[in-house]
Amino acid sequence: MDLGFETTLIEDACAKRDLSYQDKVVPAEQVHYAFVSALNGMYANVISNKDFLQKKN
Repeated sequence: MDLGFETTLIEDACAKRDLSYQDKVVPAEQVHYAFVSALNGMYANVISNKDFLQKKN
């Protein structure tokens, strides 16, 4: 939203994978929720695929 764009992130349409940092593995689900929660509100409107499709119909 820094440039005035309205961004929608369909959170259950995103690919997920484990990440590693300093010999520790962060499970894909934790990575997903960390990024989605960081983006939600300030940088994107995070919604589910179901809610997105309901709004489009």
